[in-house]
Amino acid sequence: MQIHHLSHIDLDGYGCQLVSYEFFSKNTNVYFYNANYGKEVLARLEQIFRNIKANITEEAWIIISDLNLSLSECQSLKESILELNLTGGKVKLELLDHHKSGQECANKYEWYYLDTKNCATKIVYETFLARFSLPDSTRLWLEPMVEMINSIDLWREEGYGFEFGKVAMRLIVECKELNRFMFENEDRTYKLALLKEASKFLNQERGHILLDNEILSLKKKFLKGSLMSDTLDNLASNFQVELLKKYLDKCHITCEEYQGFLSYSIGSISVLANLFLKQNPQFHFFLDVNAKGNVSLRANNACDVSVLAKKYFNGGGHANASGGKIEGFKESFLYEDIYENIQSILGEQHE
Repeated sequence: MQIHHLSHIDLDGYGCQLVSYEFFSKNTNVYFYNANYGKEVLARLEQIFRNIKANITEEAWIIISDLNLSLSECQSLKESILELNLTGGKVKLELLDHHKSGQECANKYEWYYLDTKNCATKIVYETFLARFSLPDSTRLWLEPMVEMINSIDLWREEGYGFEFGKVAMRLIVECKELNRFMFENEDRTYKLALLKEASKFLNQERGHILLDNEILSLKKKFLKGSLMSDTLDNLASNFQVELLKKYLDKCHITCEEYQGFLSYSIGSISVLANLFLKQNPQFHFFLDVNAKGNVSLRANNACDVSVLAKKYFNGGGHANASGGKIEGFKESFLYEDIYENIQSILGEQHE
């Protein structure tokens, strides 16, 4: 069976996926997705539908957690799943939510489960625990994490691990070393790994302070360094360059006689782009576009990006560092859409 788990992008949202990962880690057909509210939810659902269609004869289970949908979104979701099932699919849906604003949807749809007394992480944990087995060794550290997230997400100051929860919440909010649009799976793996490491401090005396002091070391360790090996910026840049090397073909763009690499919403690319271009001299420039259509261009003396910025993006700057903006840019949450948009702009201007 395919399992597709869509969740929110805060501590509670990733907590839900920490739980499902531990329950289903032995199932190789588990796929995770994350979204903020609004258009991104629908974009991620479309991504899930495409993945299910690629293997339509296999049973699929869609889990949505910590995201309350509107009535129109629920109706659209119901119709999409009905269409999948009418064309040979075997898809079931379950939405596990705790937001009071989801009450109207919960009243109308049997697959919309609502419990406003607990956070989504606890709902997911208790739902799965009632159906599936979990090793005692896993339950020993996971259950306290669930209770801690429940306390902080519902802001119960007298609840278990509340002060620890404040640190854990900031850990997720400030975990920006890997961009979740460009490195979706790696970013999620990073966050879940940090949460699992954080669990080791939860039952210790003054554990919230110990975790607070240890965060930098945990991050550097995941990024293949140590506390004194290098700065966090350098470690993150090296780690990301290794990830980008996996996408050399996928992210390759052309502009006139130049070869470029396109990234989406990485931001602050100077260190990363320079390192990438040095290690991959077949690329003449590095281009990053953010969700608002702002463009950053970097080069390493292989071309003048100020000329490209002016010609294609109404911008300018220096020969090796320039920027601009795409007028009428349409925000997207899928890299493939951004790629088509940028390559179209470069191609049309060239013609």
